Amino acid sequence: MTTSPDSDRIRRTAMELTALSESALAYCTDAFDIERFHRIGALARDLMRVVASEDLPDYEPHVAAAAGYATPKLDVRGGVFDPQGRVLLVRERADGDRWTLPGGWCDVLESPRSAVEREVLEEAGLRVRAVHLAGVLDRHHWPHVPVHDRHIYKLFLVCEPLADLDTGFSSDETSAVGWFDVTGLPELSVARVLPGQIALLHAHWKDPGPAHVD
Repeated sequence: MTTSPDSDRIRRTAMELTALSESALAYCTDAFDIERFHRIGALARDLMRVVASEDLPDYEPHVAAAAGYATPKLDVRGGVFDPQGRVLLVRERADGDRWTLPGGWCDVLESPRSAVEREVLEEAGLRVRAVHLAGVLDRHHWPHVPVHDRHIYKLFLVCEPLADLDTGFSSDETSAVGWFDVTGLPELSVARVLPGQIALLHAHWKDPGPAHVD
C-alpha cells in the first residue's frame, strides 16, 4: 500500500467511510438506507483499491452487515527481558525471516494479558506472566510499513519469564528465537514492531511507570 500524502489521504478517507458504513448497518432498519450504506461501503472499497499494493477482495454486503459497530483492531506484543536487559525476539517465517517481538491479534473473549502470554508461548516456546502495560499506541502514528486498511491499536506489555528460554525452539510461525541487546537489534519486521517501541518497552522494564498512550 503506497504512502504518499495523497495516497494516505485516500486511505484514511476509505477507512473512515468503511467504518461509518459498517456502524450504520449495525443499527439501520430502513431498507433504502441499508442499500445506501452498502453503496458507501462498496465505494470505500474502490477507493482503497486505488492505493492498495495488493488485490483486495470484492465488497461483500453480508460481511459488512455482520461486522457491527466499527472499532480498532487490537494487536498485543510482549516485552521479555533477561537479567542483562536483552530483549527476546522471534524470527518470522512469513516476513522474510525478519525479527519481531512475539505477539499478534487479541482474540474475541480473550483478555490482553491472556493474549500476550499465549502469543509468547506459541511463538517463543516460553511461559511468561504479563506484569506491566508499557504502551497503548496507535499504529497509524508510527512509521510501520506497510500501512493497513484497518485502524489498529498496539498494546505493549512487559512480561516476566517463568522458565529458561529454549534457544533451539521453532514453530510454524517462527524459525528462531533469541536474546538481543536493544542497541544492537537484528533486521526487524517493521510491519510488526519498530526500534522505538522496543526502546519504550525496555525503559518501562527498567523503570515501570504510567503507560505511554498516543
